[in-house]
Amino acid sequence: MRTSLRILMAACLLAAAPAWAGNLTFEGGQTVWHSAQCVEPNSPNSVLAVNSDTAGDDMNALIAQHNAYVDAMQAYMNCLSSEAERDQDKVSRAIAAGAQRAIAEAQAQVDNSDAVLRSHQQ
Repeated sequence: MRTSLRILMAACLLAAAPAWAGNLTFEGGQTVWHSAQCVEPNSPNSVLAVNSDTAGDDMNALIAQHNAYVDAMQAYMNCLSSEAERDQDKVSRAIAAGAQRAIAEAQAQVDNSDAVLRSHQQ
């Protein structure tokens, strides 16, 4: 039950967050995080699909495209990692702040209740 409440709370917090934060959705009973900032690069044509008679210059160009794709995918993965880390930190801080507010409100109710009891005892 607590896990479901935490997931729901995190989803609400992320849904209310600025547009640069990722999004939580529920798909097939699972919570799924989606990046709202990072764009996955398109893959180039496969080097393995070329004809054995392909010219060396053309093959070199395909290898260069593949290497550029690998670099772009690394940048994409780094972006995902950074965005997810920021989102996780933001949600953790929001949960802690919400809990602190609720505790302070509960303590204020107890203090008010004690004050009322003490005023009747005098």
